[in-house]
Order: sequence, then C-alpha cells, then structure tokens
Amino acid sequence: MTRIAQAGGPGAPSAGPRRASIGWVGEEAGTTGTAGDAAARDERSFVEAIAAGIAHEVRNPLNALQINLGILEQELSAVIPDHKGHLFEVIGKIAGELRSLDHFVTEFLRFARPPQPTLKLVAVRPLLADLVTFIGPECARKGVSLSLVAGDGPEEVMADGFQLKHAVLNLLLNALQATAEGGAVVVEVGGDAQALEIAVRDTGEGMAGEVLRRVFEAFFTTREGGTGLGLPIAHRIVEAHGGTLVLRSREGEGTVATLRLPAAPGPR
Repeated sequence: MTRIAQAGGPGAPSAGPRRASIGWVGEEAGTTGTAGDAAARDERSFVEAIAAGIAHEVRNPLNALQINLGILEQELSAVIPDHKGHLFEVIGKIAGELRSLDHFVTEFLRFARPPQPTLKLVAVRPLLADLVTFIGPECARKGVSLSLVAGDGPEEVMADGFQLKHAVLNLLLNALQATAEGGAVVVEVGGDAQALEIAVRDTGEGMAGEVLRRVFEAFFTTREGGTGLGLPIAHRIVEAHGGTLVLRSREGEGTVATLRLPAAPGPR
C-alpha cells in the first residue's frame, strides 16, 4: 500500500490501524444501486420535472438581482468615496446571501435533474490526487490532515469523470466539516477484480443512528447553513453508475463512506 499524497495538519494516521473500522458492527446507511419498480421511477421523474421547473423559475430572477446589484454597487462607487461605509457593507451582505441562494439552487438542480453520466475509461488515482490537491489548503486552514493511500484494485473504471469527482468531493467536504482541528481525513483507493473501492475516513464526531438513517434524504442536515444535498447527490451519482455507497459511523469515533463501482471490463 503506497501513500500517494498528503496535505494539511499533523501527520495522518496510517490506513492499517483504522482498516478494522470498515467492519464496524452497528448503524449504517447505504444504497445498493437498484432502481426500484416502474411506478416509483415514474413518480420520481414527475417530482424531478416539477422541482427542476421551480428551480429554473427561481434562477432567472436571481440572476437578474445579482446583475443589477453589481450595477448599483458600481454606480454608487462613483459618487460615494467611502467604500467601507454602511451602505457598501449592506450591499456586500446582500451579495453574499444571493451567492448562497445561487449555490443552493445549483445544488438543487443537480439533485432534481442529474445529467446522465457520459461513461468512458477514467484513471481513478490521478483523479483522486487532483481532489486531494484541490481540497488540501482548506484542510490545512482548519488544521486537519488529509492523505491519499493507494492499495490494490482496478486502475480504471467506466465512469463520468466529472460526476465521479463531484461525488467524492461531496464525501470529502462532509468528512472535513465533521472533523475538528487536529483530526484526520484519509482517502483510500483499492478494490478487487470485480469492483473499485474508494473509502473516505474521518476521525470526526460521528453520527447517531437516527441521523445516519437519514443522511441520503434530500434537505436533511444537522449543520447550520448546510443544504442537505451533498450526500444525496453523491448517492444519486453512484446509483447512476451502477455502484453502491455505504456510510458507517459511530458517535465520537468518526465515519467511513465507502463507494464501490464496477471494474472496467478487461480487453477481449
């Protein structure tokens, strides 16, 4: 097993001592990737169409508000020299709230009407190394160590690289938000001849059983300011790839999110 990359605070724990945690007995939440019966699919398609339409109706005036607020700020800057005054402070707060709402609408659209994955061979280890590099500075600011550990398993999978990266990023952000200063987040990649496995482990606060059972529900969150869409979106992406996503957690000990995708077919 080879450590590929490391970023953040104090040295991350090695994968060996924590590997037993993947077999925790107790609460877990997961998806097997099955689609359900035809009636359930039809109902979900109807709800998705309605939800996406509502989100688009919100986005249009939201974009207009952001554009006009920017114009207002520019015009006021030309006549009011004190750019640190109360008026500009209020404008800044409004702009921040609009950005938050825009982010929520973007995530909601991604959940309500996810695009079909465009499948091609994806080299998983470089993709994960890019993610670790991307999120490393945020971990360092929080004082949380981040490392990527490569084991055996497929080098490539048939996947939509953008969607797969987004799913793993959501798992990483969830782990980082749950982990206090001095803690660690470890990304492991491995698997077998049948499937690729990516595990995101953290030494965070863990989750109670009643919380864990609801983590894939849209809009369910225990974090102030959270959208409650990160894990449901990851869930849907994995499901669309024919894979599984399972979370195991214990309060006070941390959480393991394990993603499994079918291995790419070998040469014929």
